[in-house]
Amino acid sequence: MSSGTDPVGLIFILGFPRTGTTLLAQVLATAPEVLVYEERPLLARAVADFVDAPGGAERLAAAHEDTLAPYVADFWRLARAEADPRGRVVIEQTAFNTVYLPVIVRLFPRAKIVFAVRDPRDVVFSCFRRQFAPSRFTLEFRTLESAARFYDATMRLADLCRPGLGGRIFDIRNEDLIEDFDTWSHRLCAFTGVPWREEMHRFELAARNRTLTTRSSHQIRRGLMKDSIGVWRRYGAQLAPVLPILAPWVERFGYSPD
Repeated sequence: MSSGTDPVGLIFILGFPRTGTTLLAQVLATAPEVLVYEERPLLARAVADFVDAPGGAERLAAAHEDTLAPYVADFWRLARAEADPRGRVVIEQTAFNTVYLPVIVRLFPRAKIVFAVRDPRDVVFSCFRRQFAPSRFTLEFRTLESAARFYDATMRLADLCRPGLGGRIFDIRNEDLIEDFDTWSHRLCAFTGVPWREEMHRFELAARNRTLTTRSSHQIRRGLMKDSIGVWRRYGAQLAPVLPILAPWVERFGYSPD
């Protein structure tokens, strides 16, 4: 589909809140050819018509390319209103947009997906303990059970979309990036097509000069930190009722059951 713009590429960084999407975006943002849109409503029109409106999913599935073209154009119109994407690798970083992955797949059949992963137990506990601005999604974080069920539902949806993505999706675990930054930052760059650069080791310095809107912005500016790995173990008793909900994803993403 033609959008009237000529970015070098389009990458969506998805996953779930508190999985490290901001970290991945800021690592890549050290490259001058990268332009990051952080938690911006670029999909608003498509979401309104294909998610919120009755029968939207059916219309999305049956839509011809010409029907979808105005929604693609609207995405780029909103993007250009904030920054010029021409000649840049465009990164759209909104963890909650995983819920809209079917829309993304239809509108942008050549876009790449970087899927941020973190131990589901740490993710759910972190979402529960953090104070988010109220939204249709963050209200699910009021209890551990609703947070766990929302996580489970989101991961199930993402898995349903994976067969249609083929080699255009790349999973990267937050713990792996923190433990072996060189290996995983090189793999991230190889997948996205962004040239690796030494400055990526000091992404936090560049991030201090940017306006970041996510809840993890203060952590990003501290650099790589290991103190958030395995925090859930200190609250095992409180998490016990929701561990069965998360167990399939603990196994799916390769984490130890205990």
